[in-house]
Amino acid sequence: MPEEQLGVAGTVAPDIPTVRDMDIVYQEVERLYYEISKGCGLSETAYWILVDIVVAGGSCPQGSIATCHSLSRQTVSSAMRSLVDRGLVTLERDETNRRSKIVTLTPEGRAFCEREVTPALKAEQRAFESLSPEDRTALVALIRRYVVAIDVEARALHADAPIGKGQSVRTQGGDA
Repeated sequence: MPEEQLGVAGTVAPDIPTVRDMDIVYQEVERLYYEISKGCGLSETAYWILVDIVVAGGSCPQGSIATCHSLSRQTVSSAMRSLVDRGLVTLERDETNRRSKIVTLTPEGRAFCEREVTPALKAEQRAFESLSPEDRTALVALIRRYVVAIDVEARALHADAPIGKGQSVRTQGGDA
């Protein structure tokens, strides 16, 4: 791989962003969402669970949360327990699919989300809309292409690697 793609000091084309620049931007975004979730008094996972429920209108299948955020079911279950314990959500069996559970905001959860989560979502929407429609379209398309490219490269790295004792193959959205 060329030096300039690795972000090595003294490269020929300093105007071209490096993979390190992308890593830094990604970490900055992660930090902002971490601060938002902590400002709400929540873990990041609990925050994203509430975001999903708010966006879905107050209720959604628990399984869709793990899939949407590429989180393990165990991580979602742990955060879900904390939200149930705080009285913000209820978790009920889905009557149409007994293997599935539905997460619903409680009245306390609705009030909490109106006070903490919805303002953050509106701020995020305003920030995104500060970009032109063309820039928003390009940004999302480029990030998707980048994610696919990283996924292809990561899978290639581990395609021939033997799985060691006690390890499992990790798949998107959970463990295999």
